[in-house]
Amino acid sequence: MEAIFMQKALAYLNSKNKKRQPAKRWNEEQITRQAEKMYAQVVENLYGKLHTQVKANRFTPAEKWLKFINENEVLDGMEESMIELDFS
Repeated sequence: MEAIFMQKALAYLNSKNKKRQPAKRWNEEQITRQAEKMYAQVVENLYGKLHTQVKANRFTPAEKWLKFINENEVLDGMEESMIELDFS
């Protein structure tokens, strides 16, 4: 899932970067950091949505999370979403 997202995010950011003035273009490290921030935001949003569904707190056992994720095929859904993702 992360690899698919990062591939698409990096392609998008590189394309966007080429349109910048040469003096304002980001280097490869900056582009990678921005893609990582984008991915972190996706994960944070997913956690927020799952958190309310699992009705979890910091003491919620991992088994409860895993059960919810497996029963609701969360990872399969996320992978499909990443495949369909289009930044344009």
